[in-house]
Amino acid sequence: MKYKALTAAALALGLAAPASADPLIGFGLSFAFGGGGTDVGVGLRVFSDDEEDSTVASVGMDYLFTSQSWRATAGVAQLMDGSYIGADLGVKLNGGGFDAGLSLGAADTEDDEPAAPPSPPMDPGQQQPG
Repeated sequence: MKYKALTAAALALGLAAPASADPLIGFGLSFAFGGGGTDVGVGLRVFSDDEEDSTVASVGMDYLFTSQSWRATAGVAQLMDGSYIGADLGVKLNGGGFDAGLSLGAADTEDDEPAAPPSPPMDPGQQQPG
């Protein structure tokens, strides 16, 4: 059983990384809603981009404490200053079926780089002979 969970996690993370130029990894809390209850766990997410203040695709893996199961996920997330919040669909790898979830956590997002100020125009009288 452990082998299946690790294989699924490696596959999910491996497929997500080449899909983008700047993937980002995040770690946080996950809440899965399905089967008449809420399950809480910890999760690892790979995001399609690392730019702060952007909406990105995500894939991930959660370990849910209540059901003691692994959950593979795919969804969307909003990246913020060093953090994320996301919504996803997931499937429990031990045969628990599909569910919906929310996640939030930490991620090392990149700030948008400010544009460099334009250089001042050169005065034709100050040009050096070349």
